[in-house]
Amino acid sequence: MRERTRAAGTAYASLEPWQRSIGEVFAETAATLPETVYVIDGDARIDRRTLASAAAIVRGALVTAGVRAGDVVSMQLSNTWRTIAAMHGAWAMGAVVNPITTIYRGSELEAIFGSATPAAVVVASSARGVDFVAQARSAVAATGLDAAVLDIDAILPAPPATRPAEPAITAAEPTDVALLMFTSGTTGTPKGVLHSHRTLLYEAASIGEVFGLDGEAVFMPSPLAHVTGLLYGVLTPLLTHGSVSLLDRWDPDVAAGLIERDGCAFTVAATPFLRGLADSYARRGTPSSLRSFVCGGADIPPSLVAEAERAMGLRVSRTYGSTEMPTLCIVRPDDTGPDRLTSEGHLIGEAGARLADDGELEVRGPELFVGYLDPRDDEPAFTDDGWFRTGDLASITPDGLITITGRRKDLIVRGGENISAKEVEDLLLTHPAISDVAMIGVPDPLMGERACAVVVLEPGAELRLADLTAHLDRRSIARQKYPELLWKVDAFPRTVSGKVQKFVLRQQAAAAAAAGALESRG
Repeated sequence: MRERTRAAGTAYASLEPWQRSIGEVFAETAATLPETVYVIDGDARIDRRTLASAAAIVRGALVTAGVRAGDVVSMQLSNTWRTIAAMHGAWAMGAVVNPITTIYRGSELEAIFGSATPAAVVVASSARGVDFVAQARSAVAATGLDAAVLDIDAILPAPPATRPAEPAITAAEPTDVALLMFTSGTTGTPKGVLHSHRTLLYEAASIGEVFGLDGEAVFMPSPLAHVTGLLYGVLTPLLTHGSVSLLDRWDPDVAAGLIERDGCAFTVAATPFLRGLADSYARRGTPSSLRSFVCGGADIPPSLVAEAERAMGLRVSRTYGSTEMPTLCIVRPDDTGPDRLTSEGHLIGEAGARLADDGELEVRGPELFVGYLDPRDDEPAFTDDGWFRTGDLASITPDGLITITGRRKDLIVRGGENISAKEVEDLLLTHPAISDVAMIGVPDPLMGERACAVVVLEPGAELRLADLTAHLDRRSIARQKYPELLWKVDAFPRTVSGKVQKFVLRQQAAAAAAAGALESRG
């Protein structure tokens, strides 16, 4: 998988400086700043030279496994220093990194492997109580691939002794594909988003410039398998000559302790993380070393922004982006006025935004992805003149202030993670008690939305939320996709053509929730 140019119809001056690959940038910083700490993982403080040595070991293991430049390397790894070493090891040899969230299980891995056809899969044998090695091997076998499954704990049992980094085996072109990341779509079929070395480097550097980062520590609780974690936990600290303090399992009090211990100045995370930290610092009664919290990925109540700023003594910057277009706009740290609490801010750099006739937000810019893994997904996603259709509804003021007002995509955004409604609906429809089902998001002050299964039962049937959980337990999908609310109705509101009016269901469900008519998982 080499260069893709589907979304590269516009020449951006801001991309010109990025004429190197991620591997080349990392090798340069490891040589010029060898003893500068790059990754803080628990009690381990790993400098750039040591991390480069670890990456070289991973690179060697990939070569031995038969991986070549342009091949896809899938990685189902948690937030540890080994994950960052594995990514750099793959990039150094010109491979494509395909991060996979650790919440995914067998059926989801099979779908991803079937599309990505990785040459190797890197997992951890000891993480989260799951046998990821066995799970990956089973998924590889089910898809008929000849892909090696590598255990990162065996490859890197400890940080290697400090020694000079080995030269990169393959120097990739900056326009080559560096990242394949799957994101949920409206059909339930995952779409593979492709980014080049320079779209990623530009994006990570642009955020560092907006917030004036220079050598500071970044706190990263978001999964490194998510575009947020990868960009701002792996690449931004690399480019700003800073470090990243990793947290693998979310606990707001532990997070606050790490932030203060490591003197973190900056983070990017979704609404639940902001809520948890605001509460934790309110209990501590002391301000945070963080000066900026960039928040996106789910609805952000203005009251929470104000509350967090009071409790933590920092500035919260709302932002809008996606895996395809990581940061379109942002509230800058020096922005003033009430709009910064309710809008997503102004465009960054050469990014562009416009509204279609129906209010859908269309975007373009230097950080826009280069296309989908399956080229057939590109045609409906792009306009004839090359703008990306986000699926979100927005308003844009004359001075360019952007506010997201809704979305067209059939997704539930829970804690910054997208859940495909159709994927879960298709599984729930196999339950014998269910005649029809619609998955919707119900507003939640902590998670942004919670997944609600609205069901029409078969005549005489009974159903509880526990029944849905047991049913999905047998379907091998991530538990985060399970319905947290159940609402039983007699019929769905529909259009003349028979389509379920989910916007009406959402309004009705919100009222039903207020009246206590929804069964909740708690």
